[in-house]
Amino acid sequence: MLKRLLRYLLNYKANIVLVVLAHLMYAIFSIFTLSMIVPFLSVLFEQVQPVTVRPEFSLTSRFIIDTFYYYMGVVILKYGKISALFYIAGVMIVLSFLSNLCRYMGMFWLAPIRSGILHDLRRDLYERILILPLSFYSEQRKGDIISRMGADVQEVEWSVFSSLQSLCRDPFLLVIFLITLFAINVQLTLITLVVLPVLGYVLAAIGKGIKKYSLRSQQLLGRMSSLFEEAVGGLRVIKGYNAEEHAFEKFKHENFQFFRLNKRVFRINELGAPLVEFLCILALLLISLTALVWLPSAATMKGTMFMLYFVVFARIIPPAKALVTTYYTLQKGMTAAARVYEIIDADEKIVEQDNPVSIDKLKDRIEYKDVSFDYAEGQSQGGNQTLRNINLTIKSGQTIAIVGPSGSGKSTLVDLLPRFYDVTKGDLLIDDIPVNQYRISDLRALFGIVNQDVILFHDTVYNNIAFGLEGVTEDQVIEAAKVAQAHPFIMEMEDGYQTVIGDRGMRLSGGQRQRLSIARAILRNPEVLILDEATSALDTESEFLFQEALMPYVKTKTAIIIAHRLSTIRFADEIVFLKEGSIVERGTHEALMASQGEYYRFYSAQSGGTQC
Repeated sequence: MLKRLLRYLLNYKANIVLVVLAHLMYAIFSIFTLSMIVPFLSVLFEQVQPVTVRPEFSLTSRFIIDTFYYYMGVVILKYGKISALFYIAGVMIVLSFLSNLCRYMGMFWLAPIRSGILHDLRRDLYERILILPLSFYSEQRKGDIISRMGADVQEVEWSVFSSLQSLCRDPFLLVIFLITLFAINVQLTLITLVVLPVLGYVLAAIGKGIKKYSLRSQQLLGRMSSLFEEAVGGLRVIKGYNAEEHAFEKFKHENFQFFRLNKRVFRINELGAPLVEFLCILALLLISLTALVWLPSAATMKGTMFMLYFVVFARIIPPAKALVTTYYTLQKGMTAAARVYEIIDADEKIVEQDNPVSIDKLKDRIEYKDVSFDYAEGQSQGGNQTLRNINLTIKSGQTIAIVGPSGSGKSTLVDLLPRFYDVTKGDLLIDDIPVNQYRISDLRALFGIVNQDVILFHDTVYNNIAFGLEGVTEDQVIEAAKVAQAHPFIMEMEDGYQTVIGDRGMRLSGGQRQRLSIARAILRNPEVLILDEATSALDTESEFLFQEALMPYVKTKTAIIIAHRLSTIRFADEIVFLKEGSIVERGTHEALMASQGEYYRFYSAQSGGTQC
């Protein structure tokens, strides 16, 4: 998983090189700064061995040290010990400045990498959310998906990409410091490193626990996000049924479980760094005391060199602690990343073929040939199919009405046309070409769809009607609103077409939202107009006015109308009656009434006042 995340780094190669160089120089200048302790103490305690001859140039550490001691000897002979101390202090200040400058530049060049990777991840996730078929979302909780886009991506940012700082800097410090320790005394350093296997075992055990609890924690956070979303969306129902206590108890249970898991994660996470520090100091003291007794090379070390050894070893502890913390945070981040990649890797069931066919006009007909459909993949031969053996031809320019009881498959029948879903069995053809051979964008541009569940956006009236279209004029938007009987109420609003309608159009009534949705479909000037319970939110008078205005427009299009109110579809060229996923009757209104079958009973029930 980490490898996949780090692939985003390929877009920032130049920055990576600069970051690595800056942190490498930071580590080198840091060890040089610490090394100044030895000459400082040597001068202070008069233990310095002057170098009287200028060393010959060579690319070795000995040349650098002897050159420094040569000039320091010149300063001591010419100006005295106090001046030498100032000379060393000046060199330390310069080295310290260069060290911290390199450290800052490393962070400076890392900033666009960290921010850019997060930007790229969010972009890919959002793009994937738009591409995935509706069937994916029918199996997922909306709140959990929102949690993955928000909390999980943020966790990846904090846990993974924030660790880049430590990963780019601390390994260099550890390597440089270890090289220095080996340079001072090999045997003592080898004995000191015996503690590493113990540290590795402890860290692996702690990391495993963090990963397990973090996964459960993120899953619970997703469920809580779903409860939040359901509470906001269903607040009217919760209040209407006096179910506030029930909803609160349900959330309280999930919240308490999340609290317990997070408490464990935090406690385990905070255990690592102090444990590493304690083990390092313990190892340093115990092994160093043992080495002084048993190792002759350690016992004969100069006091200044032994002091430098302790200082450098102490400087190893902060980057070691940081890398341990990075290891734990990466475990948490990998859990969140796995949940993000579940969406990115989800099966894209609606796939466009190579070299798809273009289409911009319905020339002849739409044809369903023995079409069956089941939302449950792999159950096409079962007895729970939504649609069964549908055979239907819709000629260009015809108006077809689809009626039937709830759950009979009416909406599913039309959802197959723009490939919101693909047929499970049979063939769905447009102008004798299967719909899965067309370019998806071209195919969906053929249809203007108005659903019963109106989706509007937190934007102006104008932008909601013109949604997804470019280059439309204000006159075109107004004309579409007039056909949909929306223009009068829009002009009564405070800012007319520039009025912001609130989240999901909550500032509008149900009928007003429906009319804006109809205007949006009309503005697209589609080849095929699909009205799925388009007038369900309108009162009788508004519906009559709507029919008067819309029907002349419908007559110029191929139209598929789904309606419970049968008064709205009497003018259709053909009425198709669906029951339990099958076509049981078809014909004109007059013919179906004369046959006194399913349609006759359905219509008579409505005429008698029963709402179906």
